[in-house]
Amino acid sequence: MRLICLILLFVFHTAERDSAERCMQITAEQDRQYVCPESDSVIQYAVDYYDRHGNRSERARAHYLLGCVEADLFNRAQAIYELRLASRLNPNKESNQQALIYSRLGYLLYEHRLYDEAWEIYDNARELAIVRKDTTDLIHSLMQLGCLLMTKGDYEAAAPLTDEAWQLAETQDDAYLRATVLTAVYRLRRQTGDSEGAERAARLCMATVPHPMRTWPAMYNLGETLYYKEQYDSAKMFLEPIMEIDHSYQLRADAADLLEKIAFRQGDRGKAHTYSELKKALERSAQMSLETTNVLRRELYELERQAEMRRRTELVLWICLALLLILLVVVGYVIVRRYRQKTALRQQIRTMQTERQALIAEEFESSEVNQKLQRLIEVARENPFAKENLTASDWQQLMVYTDNMYSGIMTHLRSEYGLTEDELHICLMFLMNVPVVCMGFFVKGYSRNTIQLKARQIPINAGAKKGTLLRDWLAGEVQHLQK
Repeated sequence: MRLICLILLFVFHTAERDSAERCMQITAEQDRQYVCPESDSVIQYAVDYYDRHGNRSERARAHYLLGCVEADLFNRAQAIYELRLASRLNPNKESNQQALIYSRLGYLLYEHRLYDEAWEIYDNARELAIVRKDTTDLIHSLMQLGCLLMTKGDYEAAAPLTDEAWQLAETQDDAYLRATVLTAVYRLRRQTGDSEGAERAARLCMATVPHPMRTWPAMYNLGETLYYKEQYDSAKMFLEPIMEIDHSYQLRADAADLLEKIAFRQGDRGKAHTYSELKKALERSAQMSLETTNVLRRELYELERQAEMRRRTELVLWICLALLLILLVVVGYVIVRRYRQKTALRQQIRTMQTERQALIAEEFESSEVNQKLQRLIEVARENPFAKENLTASDWQQLMVYTDNMYSGIMTHLRSEYGLTEDELHICLMFLMNVPVVCMGFFVKGYSRNTIQLKARQIPINAGAKKGTLLRDWLAGEVQHLQK
């Protein structure tokens, strides 16, 4: 039965593990195919399983995928928290898994203007890319570090990082990667006053990735370049389509600002006013996005605080369990030690009692009363009607010797069961192994049948089962007294 239970437990555990692995495979495939899940229930099953039964690597992978899903569901604070947790759990800091975590986490932090945290992540990602000799990750991390420095206005420090990223990107076949780096190059050239370099970067970016959904920044960059060259009609061709997208409030606000200036210089004050109002609305939306960043910081702080409270609660629980276990061990040790001491003491007492009883038995063997008893037994066998018998003094001495040799049995029988003098004498005869045929000689001249009848009745009167022999009952009482 125990083997069957173990087999069933193993089968159930294996099936549960297979289900968790399948959930991770489904989520990973959806992430590769850019499929947005409807909820996090699938990957949450895997997270719950691996948090209970998985190693650190499995837990890191599960929490990474949960972070990706939460990001797709726009639960950005939860996504960042899960990715941070995955980074802490991952045991191999030079693995591809760690590179994926850095990439997704850095993007989320940068997107939500958590620049200091993003810098730390991308700096770690750069070091990891160098160790792993991953050119793509190195290009991406260098570019993002440069963008972070430009966000702080440190264009001089951003220049070598951005230029290095572009030099490496030129050797790659990934057109989207080159276009992304060119966007950063344009921004750097524009802010440092290199108009020609900015225009070259903008035009090359447009030529690199023709897909319109991936070239909005490039279109703005080229439109801005043409605006500064006072080619207003050409600039409008690149700026006006940007106003039709439904995201990136700041990019649209910047485009509306340029279109307002173009309309004003071309004398179309009505359109300039329209773009002005649109720019204000977009800037308010962008400001709301900035306020969302502050909310995100508070949410992240709250998630970290709750996680820390859970960790502390678990730690306190484990400490309490450990203390309880220690207490139980100590109590158990004390109990066992006392039990052993008591057992040893009882054994010592029994040994002493045995030795004492042996000494008393030796003394009894050579005593006058025993010699008289043995002589009278021989007399009783030869002449049952002889006049000589045990005196009251003899009976008293025999009672004392019997008490000493058998743990106070005679006193016990008198006080516990209220036996009569004759019944006590019969019990004494049985303990002294006096032949039953001779007992009547000592006890009021009872016949053998009378002695046997009383011997059967004494245990019954004391509460023993019917049919219990007096000799067995007396042995049980002696054993009870010795405990």
